[in-house]
Amino acid sequence: MDNLKRLVLFSFTAVMASCVSVDHTAPPVIQQDGSVQENLGEQVARHLTTRYNDTRANCDTPSQPSFLCNGVMIRGTASNPTYHVWENSKESKEKGGVSFAYLRSDTDFRNLPLNYTNGFIFKSYKHAEGKFRPEVLCSFPVDAWTAYRPSDGGCGEYPGYAGSGLCHLNGVTTAAQWWSRYNSHPSSRYAYQCGFDVRDARNELAGPAFAASVEARRNYLGAEGYGLNNELIIKAWADNLGGTLPLEAFFYVYGTGGLTDARRNQTDLKNINGIVIPIISVRFAPTQTGVATFYYIASDQAETMPPAEP
Repeated sequence: MDNLKRLVLFSFTAVMASCVSVDHTAPPVIQQDGSVQENLGEQVARHLTTRYNDTRANCDTPSQPSFLCNGVMIRGTASNPTYHVWENSKESKEKGGVSFAYLRSDTDFRNLPLNYTNGFIFKSYKHAEGKFRPEVLCSFPVDAWTAYRPSDGGCGEYPGYAGSGLCHLNGVTTAAQWWSRYNSHPSSRYAYQCGFDVRDARNELAGPAFAASVEARRNYLGAEGYGLNNELIIKAWADNLGGTLPLEAFFYVYGTGGLTDARRNQTDLKNINGIVIPIISVRFAPTQTGVATFYYIASDQAETMPPAEP
């Protein structure tokens, strides 16, 4: 990370004190009531920390899976000059699904797939009013090699592994049943695992299905789960939607060279859609029992940060 000596933590609560930063090289904006006004980057780091620590099993009703209101939907990306990073690759478009990971304090992991060092984060859909929210289709407790699952957006069977499609179609509805099935083929567990169907049409079954996916990691996978990301499949979206997607932040992984790409992506979104979102420095949990943290650092930004949203 660049120039950490100038990093000062901005404390909102005891939990957030280690997760949000303010650059004091310029005087803070003081409101009439004497409070300090956040900028958007500080606000986003605070929101990410709050959602990361929120482990509710659903968003008030079983028909609303918890990814709608808590946790962090994060996608690692590679720099590609042929399309904007928030648009989908040819492979994702053909498959009809896009791979994300879901980061929460009870479903941590130590790195992104393929060791990606940067990417983008979606807002929680409950807090993305007025934005286009691509449907979340399914959830795998560990990376399911969905690039090789050509059907149902990547939620379908891995070719040659019968029963590796949607869990409920194969008699699996709980974390314990998933764990038993996962271990029934020890030499090919990732390909053989089934995915939990969490799409809107499942209504009151969607919330418990996603909760079972999280529970499988928390209760059964242990160190193996910490070493492997989970995988959400989100329905692929059309191009030219940078202004309407629920983009919350670009990010880079602390201790890597991902900041260069994150800065380029931040400027690209501003140039194409006139929108500025912050760059967030993500530190994944350093141990299985550790916590992930989200930092806003003013000197990381390629663009001037706007005020916090209402």
